[in-house]
Amino acid sequence: MYKNIELNLAYRAFTGGPMICIFTKSKDGVPNGMSAAWNCPFDTDELILVLDKGHTTAENIRNGSKIVVAIPSSNQIPEILKLGSVHGRDCSVNKFVKQQVETEDSELFKMPVIKGALAYFECELNDKALFEDKGICLVKVKNCYVQENMWDEASNSFKKGCLNSLHHVSEAVFCTGGELVSND
Repeated sequence: MYKNIELNLAYRAFTGGPMICIFTKSKDGVPNGMSAAWNCPFDTDELILVLDKGHTTAENIRNGSKIVVAIPSSNQIPEILKLGSVHGRDCSVNKFVKQQVETEDSELFKMPVIKGALAYFECELNDKALFEDKGICLVKVKNCYVQENMWDEASNSFKKGCLNSLHHVSEAVFCTGGELVSND
């Protein structure tokens, strides 16, 4: 038997990709970060991120096009919530300092990224018109970095049991599996 839920709750039954943190810099070089739940791979080297066009992150992307997308681990829920609880334009100082979120610089772009993430992607906006029209941010991955001790070279994937990425359920509630399953 199924329960018919309200349409405004449909997104909670059909979640996007893993919880991510998106990092940008303003045209003045001020770093910003936010949490986002709506994303997925589009192609082997392209990602889709769905963002509110009114966010500081969206403004920074329009003005600079470079972003870093990080996949936080299940033990980084406090940092995810801190990044998602304050609007970048409401911070008179660096948002990471104000929210006490520890970051490190990404390898090539030298942009902040949440320290200890499972993986991160240095990306550039690939379709400005789509982003302006719909808030759909199609980005081209320029570099992808994963935690070395979590990557299996033989299968070219995360090692069994270590991908503890989060999926947003509602408000401050997340789920994680961390277990790889197959039909074998």
